[in-house]
Amino acid sequence: MRTTSQGHRRIAFFTIGESPRSDVVPEMARHLGQHVQIDEYGALDTLDAAARQALSPRAGAHRFATRLRDGGSIELDKESTEARLAHIMREADTQGYDLLVPLCTGTAIPALQTLVIEPQQVVDQTMAALAHHCRRIGVMVPLAAQLETFHLAQTLPCELRLAHASPYESNPSRAAEALARAGRELADCDLIVMHCMGYAQAMRDAVADASARPVLLSNRIVAHTLAQLLE
Repeated sequence: MRTTSQGHRRIAFFTIGESPRSDVVPEMARHLGQHVQIDEYGALDTLDAAARQALSPRAGAHRFATRLRDGGSIELDKESTEARLAHIMREADTQGYDLLVPLCTGTAIPALQTLVIEPQQVVDQTMAALAHHCRRIGVMVPLAAQLETFHLAQTLPCELRLAHASPYESNPSRAAEALARAGRELADCDLIVMHCMGYAQAMRDAVADASARPVLLSNRIVAHTLAQLLE
């Protein structure tokens, strides 16, 4: 756990990887204000190599991609990781937070005593609202393997088009190429949603340039919601 600011309201962020999420939380924190204290927890923080191995993806099952503390990345089994994340969140549920927020747009979290804001619900319901006047919505996910198992919390009333580009690619030229390719693949959509909390503003700009379409960042959609709840 890490405290990143001091204030009168308290929020806990939970990553399915390792904390702190220096690629996501500082950018979101700018929208929340100085009065908000932020703590971070990671589902992998206290696990040894054997325990991490137990979270490895199963063949044919949905998987997550997430960031490690050193900037590397890891792929995890969705079902096992959700159970681990729920355990970590239950441990924080009695610590007096105003909000608990998983930093993933694909996790289902059980009801807790503290108010939980699920990014998948916030992002997917926003997409469903926008889709009523769209012909086609584009969605970007990190992994090619996620294209076959991807699903939304809310069915869209328009066509859904998918593309992939990892926000965790360490090679700058390969990262730029993947983002541009995904943007071009979604260029005939009315709008594009980057459906992973790990996508950053510079990545959004690259996709917008390649597609010439409006592009929404999941972490910014969630951050603006949190900002109003914590005012």
